[in-house]
Amino acid sequence: MPFPALVILALAYSGLVLATLAHALRKVMPAPRAVLVAFAISSVVHAASTFLGTEQDRWFTLSLFWLLPHLLFVPVLLLAARYQRP
Repeated sequence: MPFPALVILALAYSGLVLATLAHALRKVMPAPRAVLVAFAISSVVHAASTFLGTEQDRWFTLSLFWLLPHLLFVPVLLLAARYQRP
C-alpha cells in the first residue's frame, strides 16, 4: 500500500475510533471528559495491541496508527465538545 494511502487510512481510523468512543461516552459524562476518556481507552487498547507485534514494526505502528493521528484529532474533538450543550 502506498504511504499516502496509509496515512489517510490511519487518520480516518483514528477519527472514527475517537469520535465513536466519545459519542458513546457522552451519554454518561460531560463532552470534554468523554473525549479525554475516549483518548485514554484508545491509548491503552492500541498500545497493548501494538506491543503484541514484532519488535521491528512496533514503533512504526505505534507512531503512525496511534500516536500522531490521535493527537491530531483530540484537539478537534475537544473544541467540538466545548460548543455542545450540556
